[in-house]
Amino acid sequence: MERSNHKASVRSCAIAALTLTCTVVAAETDKVSAPGRYSGYSQAAYDDYQRSSFYLPVRDGTRLAVDLFRPTRAGQVASEPLPVVWMHTPYNRRHYAGAATVERYPGYALQLVKYGYNVAVVDFRGLYASFGRNRSYNRGEWLEPARTDAYDVTEWFARQPWSNGAIGMWGCSATGGSQMQAATTLPPSLKAIMPMSAEFDVYAFEVLGGVANPGPVMTSGGTTPNANALRDAQAVAVDGSDAPELLAQAVGQHRDNIESPGVVPFRDSHSAPLEDEWWNVSSPSTYLRQLKRSRFGVYAAANWDEAGTKPGAFLTFNNLPRADTKLIVGPQTHCAWSKVEQETGLSIVTEELRFFDHWLKGIDNHVMDQRVTYYTYHAPKGQEWRTAATWPLRTQRLTRYYLAAGTLDTREPEGVHRDTAPMSAPAQSTAILIKPQSGGISYQSEALTHDTQVTGYPVANLWIVTDASDVDVTARIDDVSPDGESSSYQMLGRLRASERALGHAPYDNLGLPWHSYRAADARALRAGEPAQLEFELLPMSYIFRTGHRIRVTVTFADPAQRTDAVPTVSLLSDSHRRSYVTLPLIP
Repeated sequence: MERSNHKASVRSCAIAALTLTCTVVAAETDKVSAPGRYSGYSQAAYDDYQRSSFYLPVRDGTRLAVDLFRPTRAGQVASEPLPVVWMHTPYNRRHYAGAATVERYPGYALQLVKYGYNVAVVDFRGLYASFGRNRSYNRGEWLEPARTDAYDVTEWFARQPWSNGAIGMWGCSATGGSQMQAATTLPPSLKAIMPMSAEFDVYAFEVLGGVANPGPVMTSGGTTPNANALRDAQAVAVDGSDAPELLAQAVGQHRDNIESPGVVPFRDSHSAPLEDEWWNVSSPSTYLRQLKRSRFGVYAAANWDEAGTKPGAFLTFNNLPRADTKLIVGPQTHCAWSKVEQETGLSIVTEELRFFDHWLKGIDNHVMDQRVTYYTYHAPKGQEWRTAATWPLRTQRLTRYYLAAGTLDTREPEGVHRDTAPMSAPAQSTAILIKPQSGGISYQSEALTHDTQVTGYPVANLWIVTDASDVDVTARIDDVSPDGESSSYQMLGRLRASERALGHAPYDNLGLPWHSYRAADARALRAGEPAQLEFELLPMSYIFRTGHRIRVTVTFADPAQRTDAVPTVSLLSDSHRRSYVTLPLIP
């Protein structure tokens, strides 16, 4: 929705000459503030920047490396106090993907400088040029004493004479998570954050369905190649004649870094090297009481074609104070906002500027009027980007599609059905991408007689039986075109059967199934005994076109990864046990 001050302009100019009235109204109606469109509110008043680099001490004396970019005009640094937008990063404050971090890292905040923003990037403690010790690499900011670093940095920026005292944060993935961590400490000068692809309940989506991938505990001396040494070799010194000596001292403090929390298969697993229940400590949801006390703006972002890092944006949007929170979801992969702009024209920097102008400069640009902005795949041209007041959409109609004998149908199947497939090798997966798994059982709808929109969270309710004690079950949705080609955008969900116990979520889980994932609640399957699995799929917004078919494929992976005597699994459907997927249809 576009907004203007047309009526106000007419009132204020009513006694003026007709020509003046027309001129003012035209100027005011040129103001546009809508998703991806912004003009008339903020001007590019600066033509370049000045970079400086220095150490900033935090409360325990640890010195963190900072790159600061201040706007200049005709070679002169801005004299007036301006907001500061900064990023806390484990990925090198100076360089990222062959370019300057401030320019290349998703969020691309260097583009904000010309609009009157100071922009900064800070190395995590214990990484690159910062002093101190890092634990658990790109989530190390969650552990004491690092957890208070963002508070101290924020308040230091607020006290500087070139700052107006209003501080924001930017970044994606781990640097989105670092914003959530900063938010839990409630710095009084933090006025706005824009966390992109940042988790909310880390275990639920980093592990995704309890399908844990056990990993070794890695210290800096135990990695091959030595990840810590590679980072240290890429560290960039701060300014000053003593910079090389200081960098050597900082690197010397990294020798005892811990790369990983080790084997932590359950939500309440204790990490021996970190001496904490790692998943709980590093989850923003653990600090929900603090987050609910926040009085700063939050613009959560994600992309449809990413995996476990996708749902955090939706949960952040629904659990933090509603009036202060926004959500945007694009059509690309993890943090790929430059590609979103190339494909759709929507610039995430434009959204940043609208958002920070409102929260850090007090510009009344109506950015908070459009609370949800999301892309819908295969929408009519020009209607792909849509807005809504809530998530999930109020218009959704939850519709069951039953799985039986290879068909996907809203009508309940008749008779007894038992579809069987062997377990196959687990799909390659990370927190940002789960690749399709081979094998399984597919269920396909008839050719659609009209365009069918699915926007929201699909939910799988499956009955299985096997002689194995455990199995990882994945349900994936594909769009099958008339020529047989299929496509999908991380439209899937999974669950380890032994983790099927349901509980009550300690936060607003949008009415979806919530699993405790606690060690004490794990229940092995009993040979030959049917078990019910209920789990959500990752959210999506997709139009299946007329003539296409909706296909649901259920695959089974063996947690033991046996190669001989591979167990089989059967999916059941009868009068007592219905297997189905519930789709959120939008009329």
